Amino acid sequence: MEPTPHTNPVLRRAIDEADLLLAYAAENGIELDDGVVATVVAARQLPAVAADAAAVAATTKFWEAYGSLARAVQPVTSDSIEATMSRQGRRGLGGRLLDRLLGPKLTTLAERSIYRFSLASFVVLVLLLVVQMYWVIGNRLEAQAAQLVAEAERVGERLATLNKAQLADDDRELLKLEAAGEQLNLDLAIRVAALEQWNDIWRALVPGIARRGAALDEAAGSPSPFSTMRKARLEASLAKECVELYLLPLLYGLLGSCLHVLRTLAAGIERRTHVAGRLYQVRIYTGGLTGLVIAWFGVGGDATSPLASLTPFALAFLAGYSVELLFAFMDRLVSAFVGRSEALPGSGGGAAK
Repeated sequence: MEPTPHTNPVLRRAIDEADLLLAYAAENGIELDDGVVATVVAARQLPAVAADAAAVAATTKFWEAYGSLARAVQPVTSDSIEATMSRQGRRGLGGRLLDRLLGPKLTTLAERSIYRFSLASFVVLVLLLVVQMYWVIGNRLEAQAAQLVAEAERVGERLATLNKAQLADDDRELLKLEAAGEQLNLDLAIRVAALEQWNDIWRALVPGIARRGAALDEAAGSPSPFSTMRKARLEASLAKECVELYLLPLLYGLLGSCLHVLRTLAAGIERRTHVAGRLYQVRIYTGGLTGLVIAWFGVGGDATSPLASLTPFALAFLAGYSVELLFAFMDRLVSAFVGRSEALPGSGGGAAK
C-alpha cells in the first residue's frame, strides 16, 4: 500500500520565504551557489510531501539550500523583507474609517511602525514640554517669593531698629524703608496670588487633596495673608518636588527611549532588517522606567564619574536612550556588595583553628 501524500504547511511557508530571500539576493548582487539557486527554484515542484526516498531527499536538499541562502543574506530575513516591502491595506476599525475619509492606501508594516512611534514621540515631547514649563514657572515663583520674604524681613528688622532708637534725624530713611516695605508686600502679594493659581492646576488633578485643603481652610476661619503665603509656598514646594523626582525623570526616560526606537527603526528599514513586533513598545516602557529609577539611585553623584556633570534630567534621558546604563550601574552595585560580603568571613586568613 502506497503512503498517502500530505501537505506540509511549514515547507510551503519556507518555500515562499526562500523565494523572497532569493529575490533580495538577486536585487542586491549577493553571489550564491548555482546549486542553491536551482534547488530553491525547483522547490515549487514539491506541492506535497510523500513518505518515499525521492521526496525525502528532495526536501532535505531544499532545507540545506534554504539554510545556505539564509546565511548568505544575514541579517536580512524573510520577515524583515515582508515588513519593509510588502504593502497592505489599513486594518481595524480605525483603518476602515481612514479609508472612508482619505481613501484606500497601501502601506508597509515598517511605515506603520514609523508613523505610530513618531506620533508617540510627539505626544511624549509635548507632554514633557508642558510639564517642564509648569515646573519652571512654579520653581521661579516659589524662589522669588522666598527672596521677597527675606528682603521684607530685613527691611522690617531695620525699621524696628530705627523705631527703637527713636532717631529723629532718620525720618527720611524711615520713609524710604516704609515705602520699600510696602512695595515688597505688594510684590509678595502678586507672587503669592500667582503661586496660588499655579497650585490650582495640580489641585484640579488631585481633587481629594483640594477638598481636604478647602475643609481645613473653613475650619481655620479666614486665614491671614502671612498664613496664606506660607501655605502656598509649602504646597508649591511639595508639588515641585514630586514633579522633579518622579514625573519629569519618567518623561525624559520615555523621550530617550522614543528617540532610540526611532533611530533603530530608521536603521532597520534602511538595511531591511526591521521586523514588526512588540519589542519596540517594551523598549519604550523599559526606557521610561529606567529614567525614573536611575534618578532614585543618583548615578551622577560620584565626582569621579563621567556622568557627574550631567543634570538628573539629562541623566534620565540618557538612561532612557540606553537602558544598559542602568544595568551596568546595577551590576557594579551588586558586585560591590557581593564582593564585600564574600570578603568579610575569613578575610585575612587569621581565623581561629
